[in-house]
Amino acid sequence: MTKILNIFLTITILLTLAGCSQTQNPATTQAPIRFSNNILLSINNGTAGDGTIAECTDATIIIYKDRTVKVHMHVKDFPEIGSVMLSEEDYNAIAELASPEEIAGYQVTDGEGCDGSSYYISLYDENDKEAIIKGGYMAVGEEFGATYRAIHEILAKYEIKEIVNKYRATM
Repeated sequence: MTKILNIFLTITILLTLAGCSQTQNPATTQAPIRFSNNILLSINNGTAGDGTIAECTDATIIIYKDRTVKVHMHVKDFPEIGSVMLSEEDYNAIAELASPEEIAGYQVTDGEGCDGSSYYISLYDENDKEAIIKGGYMAVGEEFGATYRAIHEILAKYEIKEIVNKYRATM
């Protein structure tokens, strides 16, 4: 009887160990994201930390791989309020700042304080749906911050702020 119990116990332990080392829980396993063939990334325009509703309403700047940049306002129905075309040089500069895989790996936390702004970079999946959002309220992360600022620096020469401010004036 002891021999049978020992065999049963050994088999149970072996099956348990083998099962744990080779089985993945499908509920917690994510397939790798296939990034969009159309959208490079989007970045929020940034807003005042306080002020009127219009001043605090943000916009999303979506950069497409054909160099088109579309600006959408964060109001009902998320309307496109304008667009610009990046030069090939500026598009390439943004694309070379960081790959989608690098951006997806950024470690970002929310900063401390109040009356600040939110900063986001979003990546899109193969269906052009927002799949990964990096950033947050007063986002803190060295790589994230450097990339966010560099993208905005490149975009500053385009009339994106004017497009946003013109729309805000109608609010």
